[in-house]
Amino acid sequence: MSDRDTTNAEPTTAKPDDSDAGIMRTGGSIAIATLISRITGFIRTVLVLALLGGAIASAFQAAYVLPAMIAEVVLGAVLTAIVIPVLVRAENEDDDGGVGFINRIFTITVVLLGGATVVAIIAAPLLTMLNVGNGMVDRELTTALAYLLLPEILFYGLSALFIAILNMKGVFKPGAWAPVLNNIIQITTLILFRMMGETTLNPVKMTNPQLLVLGVGTTLGVVVQAGILLPYLRKVGVRLKLQWGIDARLRQFGGMAVAIVAYVLVLQVGLVITYRIAASVSADGISIYNTHWQLLQLPYGVLGVTILTAIMPRLSRSAAADDTDSVVNDMSLATRLTMISLVPTVAFMTFFGPAIGIAIFNFGKFGAEVSSQLGSVLAWGAFTLIPYAMTLVQLRVFYAREDAWTPTFMVIGITVVKVATSYLGPVIFDDPELVIRWLSLSNGLGYLVGALVGQYLLHKRLGVSRLTDVARTTIVTIGISLAVAAAVWLVADLTGLANMSTQAGKIGSVVYLAFTAIVVLGVTYLLL
Repeated sequence: MSDRDTTNAEPTTAKPDDSDAGIMRTGGSIAIATLISRITGFIRTVLVLALLGGAIASAFQAAYVLPAMIAEVVLGAVLTAIVIPVLVRAENEDDDGGVGFINRIFTITVVLLGGATVVAIIAAPLLTMLNVGNGMVDRELTTALAYLLLPEILFYGLSALFIAILNMKGVFKPGAWAPVLNNIIQITTLILFRMMGETTLNPVKMTNPQLLVLGVGTTLGVVVQAGILLPYLRKVGVRLKLQWGIDARLRQFGGMAVAIVAYVLVLQVGLVITYRIAASVSADGISIYNTHWQLLQLPYGVLGVTILTAIMPRLSRSAAADDTDSVVNDMSLATRLTMISLVPTVAFMTFFGPAIGIAIFNFGKFGAEVSSQLGSVLAWGAFTLIPYAMTLVQLRVFYAREDAWTPTFMVIGITVVKVATSYLGPVIFDDPELVIRWLSLSNGLGYLVGALVGQYLLHKRLGVSRLTDVARTTIVTIGISLAVAAAVWLVADLTGLANMSTQAGKIGSVVYLAFTAIVVLGVTYLLL
């Protein structure tokens, strides 16, 4: 890819390779960076639990999700979901190759997210009250951490915009590697926090050195994640500057943005309700639920996101050209690859969830009992990845076709099902552990409804029957994966091998997990 001269000529870049082979090559290169990103993020999560303990970790994670949540509501999801299709049209249609359009979107991003950051910091006590309620999580500590973490809002949005621009230009690696640097900084922050001695975050004081290290260090990671992308933008000829003005395309973008904001707002309402229910039954509830979801995001981030990131520019170009056959082919390819790559991992998590929890999280202040509880929550919610991944592929197709309201109506249905079933948890169960498991199950049921509705709508609107290939691939993959995982679990239980997870110490639990994972995933992928 050549550098651009934006001073007096239309920018030029090498045309992205949109072939199936090109998609696979791009996906492979992204997967390596994404794998390292997810692993380092996973290490960060383990350290949060091990160094802080379940109760303080719940307060930290309740504050930690606020900046990303608000950034998504204000603009972040808009940038992630629909900016690539709009940028592709601007690049193809505008005399300047979309340079002015990029600068206008950059200006809107800075203004909206900058304003949202200021308002959120002022409203921090209200935000934490909404997130944790009057449950068992330390709201005072959550609020103190929120003050330090909420400046991340602006930088999450800028990072999403920068990555979208680079992806549109056919440059994927920097956006995949930037989160790695963020995770490394946050891991370093946690280590520094631990080196300062025993936790003294209660009573809460904003001048507490440990509090400042934890909050400022975490925010610094997000700032660096956005800033590290600037040199790569310049390398492809993008010189960002504030440029005011609204053109017809921005008005269209704004109309789609309203639908996306509504979409994310509904989604976040569902998350807030889940957090409040978790906090009402256990001081560890938020940390357990949030960590189980991060565990599920590990395979999805490495496999599902990689495939979507690689195929989205081609899908957008097909949609811009009104090439329905190509859109269907792209969707079918993305969904089938996602199912084949994810479902075996889902089956393994379902049968070996407690073993995963004990082997990975039984460290420091996060003991064996609560680690096993976390694993059980993972087992109950693992199936969520299948409809979740299918739904996100479907949403990308709607957005590429500039239909932003259908996904919003879909997520309303998803959230209604999720919230309605979630509220049944404390009614059905007295045991807090079972309530948290039920919350993970409720999340999956919501996405299952969403995936079925989305598949029906796409089948009708695209006017083709080729989507039956997706159903066939999914059913076969699920059947083989469950059969293999169940067989290995049964053999391990009957032979006593499963006792290694709980009776052979830390090394034994890790060896057992590694052995069963290799057997289950290895045999499954061989059969597929």
